[in-house]
Amino acid sequence: MKRCIIHIFMLLMLSVPLYGQITVIERLHYDDDNYNRLYESTVASKNRIIRDERNTVYSPPRIYRYTMKAGEDIWTIIAKTSLNIDTIATLNRIDFIGMIHQDVDVYLSDTLGIFFDAAKKARGDLAREVGLPEEEILTVEDPDRTGSVLLFAPEKELSFLERVYITGVVFHAPLMGRQTSNYGVREDPFVNERAFHGGIDISAKEGKLVRASRRGKVLYAGELSGYGNLAVLEHELGYYTLYAHLSEIIVEVEENVDTGQALGKVGSSGKSTDPHLHFEIRRFDEPLNPENIPFFMEHQ
Repeated sequence: MKRCIIHIFMLLMLSVPLYGQITVIERLHYDDDNYNRLYESTVASKNRIIRDERNTVYSPPRIYRYTMKAGEDIWTIIAKTSLNIDTIATLNRIDFIGMIHQDVDVYLSDTLGIFFDAAKKARGDLAREVGLPEEEILTVEDPDRTGSVLLFAPEKELSFLERVYITGVVFHAPLMGRQTSNYGVREDPFVNERAFHGGIDISAKEGKLVRASRRGKVLYAGELSGYGNLAVLEHELGYYTLYAHLSEIIVEVEENVDTGQALGKVGSSGKSTDPHLHFEIRRFDEPLNPENIPFFMEHQ
């Protein structure tokens, strides 16, 4: 009976979020005591993964905050902390690794693992996905969103495919040309007001072939208000790519296409001032910034 009560108490403790316990690291250097504490813990965690060992009981991880300095990127963080892409990306809700750059605040966990939004995934579902008992899934306050809670699967990893999507290496430029408009808020040329632009525009000669950025299935091929002639590809893991303002579409709905396969031709259909391709990447209908993929416009 006593052992049962202790076990229940431990489970309750593991499910309590950590609030307000963010430790700041000033420098990724041995003269910063907080950095030393993080590094010692992450090395031990990484070694357990390498040896395929697990702790008997895990505590919620301590979260650190670090402001990126000039010349640093995600690879700097990985090299100096022994963390991995999986932990950094899921804790910081990183779509692509290019989101981590100078002056960005990055949250770092002292235990490797993967984080999930508790509002989008049930504890039991996550436990089954990662192969852990439900009581080993921990609860942590989201350091970047007040009132939001994350689930944490300690010392578990993303799939290879999930990792390569985050690095962006699965996406290739659909067209070689001059990028004329960026992702984000810009001056809308039709209404002369600031408006959100959910992709990038690539200028090219009318009739030039537009190619699939990633293999997938054609979800939509036709005319859509504003987009003109539009092709939409569905990829793995909830990712989609959109190719708009085409003069001609040369694929059909339900068709499977390979990376680099021609989808249509550059045009100026829909709301367009001149021949160009409007290209978007989305995940679960949320727009992502292609400019956060390193060297994206060089990948074809």
